[in-house]
Amino acid sequence: MSTSSVLKRLVLSMPFALALPAFAAEPSMLLTHATVIDGTGAPEQANMTVAIEGGRIAAVYPDGSRAAPKGAQVKDLSGRYVIPGLIDAHVHLTGAEPDFAHYQPHLAALLRGGVTAVRDMAGDDRLLGYLAGEANSDALASPDIFYVALLAGPSFFAEDVRAQEASAGEPLGHAPWMQAIDQTTNLPLAVAEAKGTGATALKLYANLPTDLVAKITAEAHRQGLKVWTHATIFPAKPSDAVDAGVDTISHSPYLVWEAAPKVPDDYGVRALGDFTHVPPDAPAILALFKAMKQHGTILDATLLAFVEEAQRHPHDMGAGIVPWSYAVTRLAHQYGVRVDVGTDGSGLPADAQGPRLNALPAVHDEMTLLVEHCGFTPVEAIQSATEVSAAAMGQSAQRGTIAPGKRADLVVLTADPTRDIHNTRKIAFVVKNGRIDKP
Repeated sequence: MSTSSVLKRLVLSMPFALALPAFAAEPSMLLTHATVIDGTGAPEQANMTVAIEGGRIAAVYPDGSRAAPKGAQVKDLSGRYVIPGLIDAHVHLTGAEPDFAHYQPHLAALLRGGVTAVRDMAGDDRLLGYLAGEANSDALASPDIFYVALLAGPSFFAEDVRAQEASAGEPLGHAPWMQAIDQTTNLPLAVAEAKGTGATALKLYANLPTDLVAKITAEAHRQGLKVWTHATIFPAKPSDAVDAGVDTISHSPYLVWEAAPKVPDDYGVRALGDFTHVPPDAPAILALFKAMKQHGTILDATLLAFVEEAQRHPHDMGAGIVPWSYAVTRLAHQYGVRVDVGTDGSGLPADAQGPRLNALPAVHDEMTLLVEHCGFTPVEAIQSATEVSAAAMGQSAQRGTIAPGKRADLVVLTADPTRDIHNTRKIAFVVKNGRIDKP
């Protein structure tokens, strides 16, 4: 179904959606006798109380060290574990469902599975703006949604059907959320129009030269937007993006082009790097990691997407792409580069019929890949899916760790995730904005 059809159905369903808030008001709440994994990478803390007031974490302290506020709801979490709400730092919601009636259970499934925020990395901002408005006001059970406006070279829009669908009804390359950029573009105006969509960042996708990457990044930061890019933007290399000051670069396999003899001008070959002859520890790539650490650039690895795509369409991928991606992500981690957790899909596993609403969110699989193939400890993988993912979306002040003042977005588990990362799937309940999600 076209995006315009989805939008018409959204408008028709809007009064119904606004009339039925997903959550009832909750009093102040104490989660007592919990083992807290706070998302900072610090060791777990047993026998702790998390105090919640007004949708925020008011305090975290040892059990019994403070008197309970009068009238507070007390939940005894003996034998249970509390982690920050999980954040999927790379989703694409546009086209995942045919209409709003289907987006409601999809988003609810993400929340039920522990995901309390997502970063949508390009789509139709008309749809995303509506979904974000509903989700971020708690008008429906959903993760909070943050999204981008995409900028790319003009040739990209002629080649990529997804961009054409996401800007349906607008002149190709001229929708405020899907803009073609060249040397003649009025960059302050282009960035302002992108910001006007409600996007909190720009995504530099493809077919942009180094000088334009630098100019766009500077203007976006001047206007208060983050800049997220593909690791290789073609012909701009990963190091060009890092030197320009972008905030996050996406897709570990695309780092291979940093050590390639030549980077093509067009993004069509992005997954066809020479993974056989370019080692993950090539000097150029290790130098890149040092620069990323120095600049604070986050790596959005998206391993799961390439594992699945290599299984489905191996001839569209360079030989050896999956083990190379694991190895380069491991090295990035060893060199101190922060790695977030993003899945590059709708957030849910899918089959031929579409997203599987009864499955746990894919963020759990991405965390498992970091532990089983990239040298992360379970605590580090949790940190990647919480603190680092919050930083990637520019939300560190609001979420990502269990600390006073942060949003009370929490996942309560029945088993210890520091011993086995698969235990993040054993969810007792989810707290979003201080309210317990009621499936």
